[in-house]
Amino acid sequence: MLRPARREVPSHFIRPAINPESPVLLKVAVGHWAGFCAEHCEFFHQFAESLGNTVDARDSLTFNHSREVAEVSYLLARAMGLPSAHAEAVHIAGHLHDIGKIGIPDSVLKKEGPLNDDDWHWIRKHPEIGAKIVEPVHAFSGTGGIAEIINSHHERFDGSGYPNALSEDTIPLGARIIAVADTLSALLQDRPYRRGTSFEAAVGEIVRCSASQFDPAVVKVLWAIQKSVGNYFLRKHFNLGHY
Repeated sequence: MLRPARREVPSHFIRPAINPESPVLLKVAVGHWAGFCAEHCEFFHQFAESLGNTVDARDSLTFNHSREVAEVSYLLARAMGLPSAHAEAVHIAGHLHDIGKIGIPDSVLKKEGPLNDDDWHWIRKHPEIGAKIVEPVHAFSGTGGIAEIINSHHERFDGSGYPNALSEDTIPLGARIIAVADTLSALLQDRPYRRGTSFEAAVGEIVRCSASQFDPAVVKVLWAIQKSVGNYFLRKHFNLGHY
């Protein structure tokens, strides 16, 4: 199945928050991805979306989560001023960010009650498992590549995340973008232990955690384009409030 055509971010949402020649951007620039993007981009998107759907299919409560993370990550990346090829890498990493959950037992992944220490030991493994799954794909490997973004999407801006306790700009920019999109999607979805929240409340929670869990630069862009992001979810039939 071909990936649906993506609506471009309106030009007035594009904010050149990052110098296109900066080392941070070049790190996100994606390992070996740049050499494959122009000619094989659509194939890799189909591949990534299929694998993302495989993860989501394990749990009906998180169905479509990977696609939501991918699309919102793309919107954020473009609004931050990343060139299209860089944003496409972040988009693919968004589809694949939870691929490592294939290696997590159902008894943990589908547990309805609170997670114990053993459960959290398993959960914290999924970024590294995911990175190892995709590393054999040459286009996804290399320093700053898609595998590295997957491995870092649960790092926190203040250094208290996992698996490597990275902080600030030592976390790949793509992973910092996906962290925001991942949390937004998760907060909006019903889970066994809570109901999904409204879009406005979810954005408010992300803003509250700016500079601790999330990169303030990414949060600032989410705030600036929240109407566009909210409309994306509205089209997916979420009850997100009024705009």
